[in-house]
Amino acid sequence: MTEKEYWLYISKVKGLLPARRKMLLEMLGTPEEVFKAREDVLRKVLLLEEFQIEQLIDYRKIDFGYEAEQFRRKGIKFVTADEKEFPERLRDIPDAPSFLFYRGELPDDNLPAVAVVGSRRCSLYGREMCLKFSSRLAEAGINIISGMASGVDGFAHRGAINAGGKTTAVLGCGVDICYPAENRDIFEKLSNTVEKMPGILQNPTEMAKNKDGEKSEDITGKNYGGIVSEYYPGDKALPYNFPQRNRIISGFADILLVVEAGKKSGTFITVDHALEQGREIFAIPGRIGDTVSDGCNSLIKNGAGLATEPEDIIDALKNKYEMLLNAEKKRKKKIKANLSDEEKIVYRMLESVPRQINDISDKSGIDFAKLSRILVELELKGLVEEVGKNMYIKKQ
Repeated sequence: MTEKEYWLYISKVKGLLPARRKMLLEMLGTPEEVFKAREDVLRKVLLLEEFQIEQLIDYRKIDFGYEAEQFRRKGIKFVTADEKEFPERLRDIPDAPSFLFYRGELPDDNLPAVAVVGSRRCSLYGREMCLKFSSRLAEAGINIISGMASGVDGFAHRGAINAGGKTTAVLGCGVDICYPAENRDIFEKLSNTVEKMPGILQNPTEMAKNKDGEKSEDITGKNYGGIVSEYYPGDKALPYNFPQRNRIISGFADILLVVEAGKKSGTFITVDHALEQGREIFAIPGRIGDTVSDGCNSLIKNGAGLATEPEDIIDALKNKYEMLLNAEKKRKKKIKANLSDEEKIVYRMLESVPRQINDISDKSGIDFAKLSRILVELELKGLVEEVGKNMYIKKQ
């Protein structure tokens, strides 16, 4: 057996959490030495449960070389923490994983990443905010990390896919299992189990169709990211897996964005992991008294960053990633080049010092009603900002 095959052997043992696995290896040595250890030696390791000892004995009958080949055929890759391909962001987090299974690709350590999390039963507002933020952030070159759960997670992935960006789904089951089934469209795009589907995926079960109404294939083969898990292929989604996987969601990210969450939401498990890992927290505010947003409002009240637009997140990352600064400059340059003649006139009249709308109207000769519409359009394009009642500045 190869070193990787011995690691597959260790990774197959159920319920062996990272801390216990680390202790086991410290006591017995390498995965190969665990594989070769006598049963009486394993029984002296008090941290092992009886069923784990039985698995460590029984799994020695498995041909892990054959297992590895079957994974390869399914597009499943396996990387250990000893390999250079292992994500740097995860190496130093508490309870760091010793290995990962993945399909597609792993997050690029050199690119910015934002974890987007929230309620499984999000409101229409939560869905709209999630799609808005995720698509804009992905468009800016930021990888969207989430857990492919119902609600916010699913819409976070779809927002990134709709924008043609990258997204990573961290699962609480094997990477060959689509859970929940409603997110089959995301699973197939990220795991490359079928050809990519074109078009905007607003509906969780929406499939692209050809002119005859039948399912069609996207021949572009675009890579939208990947699916990651520390659970062995075939492992089912069990309730206690998800709190454990949440540390990887936050660990992959520079910033954790909470879209919508109640006061007792499971989202706060991920928030706790992010705080322990030194990640920055942002939250999208909700209506006061709306129970599904109580958690977000509480986070903001207690010091989390206020996110009212995607640029709040982008601005927080600009100092760390020069590529975002360059991308934003290119985006604004493209927008400016496509302004109408009247929009260009109004934009040129604005500076960093606030200017009153009546003054702009007098100087430009554009009537008040029309000028108001132009200023709204420029504001939506991120070029101007209303800093007071009918007072505008050029946004830098």
